[in-house]
Amino acid sequence: MDIQLKNDNCTAKLISKGAELKSLTVGKRELMWRADPAFWGKTSPLLFPMIGTLRDGKTLINGKEYKITKHGFARDLELSVDSINGTSVTFSLEQNDYTLEMFPFDFRFTVTYTLKSDGIAVTYRVKNNSAEPMPFCIGAHPAFACEEFTDHRLEFAKPETAAVPNYNLETGLHEENNRRPLLNGETVLPLKHELFYEDVCYFDKVVSRSVMLLDKENRGVRVDYPDFTSLGVWQAKDAPFLCIEPWCGSADFDDATGVFAEKRGAVTLNAGEEKAFTYSISAVGK
Repeated sequence: MDIQLKNDNCTAKLISKGAELKSLTVGKRELMWRADPAFWGKTSPLLFPMIGTLRDGKTLINGKEYKITKHGFARDLELSVDSINGTSVTFSLEQNDYTLEMFPFDFRFTVTYTLKSDGIAVTYRVKNNSAEPMPFCIGAHPAFACEEFTDHRLEFAKPETAAVPNYNLETGLHEENNRRPLLNGETVLPLKHELFYEDVCYFDKVVSRSVMLLDKENRGVRVDYPDFTSLGVWQAKDAPFLCIEPWCGSADFDDATGVFAEKRGAVTLNAGEEKAFTYSISAVGK
């Protein structure tokens, strides 16, 4: 199902499969990646109840072994449209036979998109309807167009000292003791394609809760992520886009125990509990 939201300055286009944001225009400027399959055929998949990959492709939940698809199943499923008006829409997903084979919990997951004057706010809400605690990871994966990629920079809201863990392409694991220093008390990271030849730059100790992707004219986007604890930054090889990904959780590290509840960054809700996670995308410059 295709959905369009519109206000005086912004237009958003979404699809119900994976509740994916496909387009966001502010004024006459398109902010999102065009999903060219020659590089990467998605624009903004949502990540739930897992981010990345598992050590040895499996995990233990309440003592039983499970296999969960990469980045979780929500991005691949058709979500229901709960409510819609001209400027906002809410999608929902609940457990079914398919999800229970990977994630043995009763849950309700919703995502609400609401247009602002300069962009869009996105709120994920997770409720644990099970009788036992429910661990999960959750994250966003929006990709932003930047044709002249090396003319862009990332500008963090606060000074960052960051050494990102190497992502081993063979094992699918972050390597705790193999890190690349990217920032040393700095706010600006100049961009070059080579940064991403070993996949994601994972800022697992990020201090900022806001970051901007800017070109030489200081035009671009700002992503605010007050409810998320880490940040993935990724690009398909030499592609004209950059993903800025607020996360709670990540792919497993090479020292992972294999117990899902012990995944780094995972959130656990007790029976009946509910938690919201909000991020926003805003246009910067004229």
